[in-house]
Amino acid sequence: MKRLILLLFSLSIFTSCNFTEEITFNEDGSGEFIMSYDMSEVMKTLEEEMGGSKDKEEKEKVKLDSVFYFKDMFVEKADSIATLSVEEQKELKALETVVVKMYMDEEKGDFDFGFGSTFKSLEELPEVLEKIEKAKELNKENSAEYSKMDETAVAKASKNMFEYIDFSYDGKTFSRSLKEDYKQSTEDLEALDKEISEMGEAKDMFEAMSYTLVYHFPKAVKSVSNKKATISDDGKTVTLKMNFIDMLKSPETMTLDVVLER
Repeated sequence: MKRLILLLFSLSIFTSCNFTEEITFNEDGSGEFIMSYDMSEVMKTLEEEMGGSKDKEEKEKVKLDSVFYFKDMFVEKADSIATLSVEEQKELKALETVVVKMYMDEEKGDFDFGFGSTFKSLEELPEVLEKIEKAKELNKENSAEYSKMDETAVAKASKNMFEYIDFSYDGKTFSRSLKEDYKQSTEDLEALDKEISEMGEAKDMFEAMSYTLVYHFPKAVKSVSNKKATISDDGKTVTLKMNFIDMLKSPETMTLDVVLER
């Protein structure tokens, strides 16, 4: 199963993938950040590469809904970790709060894969994002194809996205905004356009990729500044979906202020 997950994730370099940035807040301001990847199209591509519908009918269909915590892996691999240097052990221990969520239903063609971590307050989010990136690095060591992800302009743009995003939350108002010193890089945009134009048959799939914000609050939402955002029926979740490439080119379109009910 682990090899299958790595292969699917590696194929996402070459295939369409939709992203979801999800934050869940608790009453005390703590919460969880999850970055998810909808790789249903990736799974479909893999099935076609491995024999198509005939093989799909013959083999047992996989159904998986799991949550994997890095801290559990560290307990399981305690002996191996003990052989590492003190510094390396310290770096691994810092990843204890990282969680990996997977949902797969081959019969329905669904596959979602997410990295995340808990936080005590939103001020820890930069640290949380750093932990998630380090957790991804551990997977790259096991997959040469996956490591190529960082070499693409699309990957670099998405990875650097959080460097110019500011988050704030005081229990009454939540904001996702651009940093004051943010400046769009002409060179990066040109590299992005060039890469997309050279994608051939995959161009349409990449241009159809989406990026969705999903924010869950402990109180009902009074208002949200971005007109394209929607509020759930129970009034506690804000969702904003946009084309992924458009968002990278115009990140200001994914900024918003959420005011909660008193």
